[in-house]
Amino acid sequence: MITINHSEQLDPVQLMLVQEDMALKHPNLHYTMTPGNDCIWVYWGNMNLYYIFNGTKIVDVQVD
Repeated sequence: MITINHSEQLDPVQLMLVQEDMALKHPNLHYTMTPGNDCIWVYWGNMNLYYIFNGTKIVDVQVD
């Protein structure tokens, strides 16, 4: 299950890219996506991922 907060603030292409990446790396995981500071913030439990974009390309994923 995926929860998306404030989806109107997220780029639909970037949102799709994050969902595809999460499906490959973390299948069957329930997580939340929300706008971050120039990124898409994905979190579940104690894990935080920050997807950094250059246009429509993921250029970095920072883990916290």
